[in-house]
Amino acid sequence: MQSTADHSDQADDIVRVWSKVCKELESRISGRDFRSWISQLQVSVHDEDRLLLIAPNAFSRDWINENLFDLICDLWASCDPQKKLLLLRVANNVPTSADITEQDNASEADADVLAVQVDSVVAGNKKYRFDNFVVGPSNDVAWAVASQAARSTQSRFNPLFIYGGYGLGKTHLLRAIAHQAKAHTPSRRILFLTAEEFVQKFISSLRGSQNAEFKKSVRSLDMLLIDDIHFLAGKTATQEEFVHTLCSLVENGAQVVLSADRSPGEIASLNDRLRSHLGGGVICRIAPAAFELRRKILVKRCEEMASEYENLSIPDDVLDFITVKISNSPRELLGALNMIVSGTALVGRPVTLDAAKEILSDVVRVTRVKISIAQIQKGTVSWYNLGKEDLLSRRKTRNIVRPRQIAMYLAKELTSCSLPMIGQRFDGRDHTTVIHAVKTVQRLMAEDTAFADEVEGLRRSLTKLQS
Repeated sequence: MQSTADHSDQADDIVRVWSKVCKELESRISGRDFRSWISQLQVSVHDEDRLLLIAPNAFSRDWINENLFDLICDLWASCDPQKKLLLLRVANNVPTSADITEQDNASEADADVLAVQVDSVVAGNKKYRFDNFVVGPSNDVAWAVASQAARSTQSRFNPLFIYGGYGLGKTHLLRAIAHQAKAHTPSRRILFLTAEEFVQKFISSLRGSQNAEFKKSVRSLDMLLIDDIHFLAGKTATQEEFVHTLCSLVENGAQVVLSADRSPGEIASLNDRLRSHLGGGVICRIAPAAFELRRKILVKRCEEMASEYENLSIPDDVLDFITVKISNSPRELLGALNMIVSGTALVGRPVTLDAAKEILSDVVRVTRVKISIAQIQKGTVSWYNLGKEDLLSRRKTRNIVRPRQIAMYLAKELTSCSLPMIGQRFDGRDHTTVIHAVKTVQRLMAEDTAFADEVEGLRRSLTKLQS
């Protein structure tokens, strides 16, 4: 048991890390967003491995989750030497000490290898259901197959692999499968994890000599859902364990559902055996949403908001404006709608087209140019006369390292990809490598005007090609 002094030291450490994260956030986001969303957050201890990031209400939690939580997690990972996981919660849903004790006892009984069971994982995310997933030509196959996987106990689609770009609805479908499967058969043992959580649990089991318990716990499940499986790229030992887990579950008739930002064939540094097993199931792509689907998503969300906020009315011209200007992903689309509502209706201002244009002016400016990491890599190797294999290699000569760092910097600046996602696209590098690259380029640009001109020239060449 930890002493009072230990708890006090831990609390002090958390405060120090959160202060660093907040300082970095102030330089990354607008002052208005920082005051509206970040300044009202609190951080507290959940257990030895996890912390709670506490929002004052559900609206704040949802907005932060959609727009800033990935960035906050990346910054926390770079500032916290203990690499604790962050969980986003609403103030009145924060677990009590009794809840935590109960969870700790359950973890000990299971050798502390299973993450949160589906019942508690989805308790705070009831919005993720099949009936509120807006279906269109870009996602109808994935929705239909996911629905069938949730209802059936025959594991017809196994493993089910859903892939698509950032914010297109992959996590929504995985959580909806978990909800539906548990509702259909309450006795089913279901586990939802991110790939990062799987890696951490696996490593913890090795350190604690609990690898056998880890295997037994995971392989006895009826359904395993893992989000962002591309995070396993380059992690050889964890991939080996996951291949054996996947084979065991499928052979025993358990359903396995996975998501990634690209198809198995496009994930670099992926075990050939794992790639083969993934290809042996059903692979579904979620494509970017067309105008009609984006408009339907906004209308659906407005209907939900109408029951939450009295007398809320969003004019059609405002919805059309959002639909036209925000085309990257449904997540960003809903984030833009939340920004408009928080900047108008919640403070007593009318929701008008002029107000929407003002509130989204910075967002629209950023999203006007759409560019992918692959395009940035292609443009960088052309600009510096390198081969793509050089850019992605582990070679550390300056003529290769510097272009690689610049490409990572531009990927962060010009795409909506998270730092771990950028690292994966550079041959499975860790997100801390991306953070180092970004900071190095920023420092050199501040110190050397010629270097800054060089980077800006490459940026202009990339955005010009896409405009």
